[in-house]
Amino acid sequence: MSDSPDFRITKRPASGRNGLFSLAGAGAPAPLKTSPVVWPARRDIYRAKLVFYLFLVSLAVFFAAGLATYLIIRNMAMRPIGVEYVPFQLPWIFVGSTLLLLVVSGALQFGVHSIRRENQHKFMTAMGVAWIAASAFLVLQAVGLQDLLQTHFMREDGSTKVFGMTFVMAFLHALHVVGGMGFMGFVIFQGARHRYDHERNYAVEHLAAYWHFLDVIWLLLLAAFIWAV
Repeated sequence: MSDSPDFRITKRPASGRNGLFSLAGAGAPAPLKTSPVVWPARRDIYRAKLVFYLFLVSLAVFFAAGLATYLIIRNMAMRPIGVEYVPFQLPWIFVGSTLLLLVVSGALQFGVHSIRRENQHKFMTAMGVAWIAASAFLVLQAVGLQDLLQTHFMREDGSTKVFGMTFVMAFLHALHVVGGMGFMGFVIFQGARHRYDHERNYAVEHLAAYWHFLDVIWLLLLAAFIWAV
């Protein structure tokens, strides 16, 4: 019987790009080391999420700047200028549009819940409800914006600035709602082709997050409008 040690080749999968081979004695095998692997597809998902949330942050900064400008203009517009002011009146139709916006957000969140459980029927139903509510929201907003614009040109005192700035802020929010409906239409189209399931639902989650963001922005704007009253 030979006294020479018994050698064998062991592979270390995570030691280098293509793996390295090392010699180890039979009595002292080389320990296997592992390292986390990030697949290219998952890496792309992380990048997409980062870009999406950076986009939301940029929108938040934009609306925060607009809201600050609105509050400054409101404060300056109500200073005495020797005329009798007509009180600023917020269109009551904004109350109904606010409720519809909350319905959209709730329906989309239910859609996320449904697609995570592979319930395609409930998912598409929730998307349909969200689309109808979003369309109704835009109709009510259009009526409210028209009311604000007409009142803006009818006023001759300093309050006209408040009506005009209220119109601008509500209109900018409505434009982002239109963009959100474009995103929603894409998700509905892909959902009709059964492109989403419990694993592949990132677009649905991003859509719901975007509308939650629009909810928060609108509620903040509405609070500022009510304060201006």
